[in-house]
Amino acid sequence: MGEMVTGTVSGVLLVAVLVGSFTLARERVPGPLFRLPPPRAAVVLWAVVAVPSLVQIPAPVVLHAFERDPALLRDGHWWRILTSGMVQDGGVLGTVVNLGVLAAVAPMAVAVWGTWRAVFLLVASQIIVGLTMAFLFPSSGAGNSGATWALAASVVGLVVMSAAGRRELTIGVAVLGGGVVLVSLGDVHGFGVLTGALLGAAVATVIPPVPVRRPVGAGRRGS
Repeated sequence: MGEMVTGTVSGVLLVAVLVGSFTLARERVPGPLFRLPPPRAAVVLWAVVAVPSLVQIPAPVVLHAFERDPALLRDGHWWRILTSGMVQDGGVLGTVVNLGVLAAVAPMAVAVWGTWRAVFLLVASQIIVGLTMAFLFPSSGAGNSGATWALAASVVGLVVMSAAGRRELTIGVAVLGGGVVLVSLGDVHGFGVLTGALLGAAVATVIPPVPVRRPVGAGRRGS
């Protein structure tokens, strides 16, 4: 029962982190976050993960060749830190969920950060989360979810380092709080959330995106 409750709490927090991140992104991007067709960069980011993840279903050897393995990393298979984010160890359901979330987060990140910053944030997040899982909490495995939640939470770092209003800062603090609770529950996604926020703050400081804000009152109802 304890594990069931913990899993439920983690699931709720993960959804809350995404909702908070998308809410912050909505404040930063004029016009709709999602457009058809989606940005080419977002499609490429998704495809780089989706193709090997889908191929591994009928060909499990792909998972074994790409997954994170601390012993093999020490033997020089350093590329597994990156390739482990291109395959999934959660079965068909886990693959569908991870690819679905990435399909939503990638266009948002490209809209907020631009192409190269979004790519950097995803790759850097995968490296940091992968190294954390490989050496601080030694385990074999695979999946893009840690880096995807980091990419979503990177918007928090942008908000904190910019002239954000009280509402945005409150949402950002709530997202960070969700990350802290996830860490306390032993959920690696929490490290992803905190990593993404820190990387977002760093990128916003060193190479900030061109500020784009919706006109005052745009998209709001009332008075």
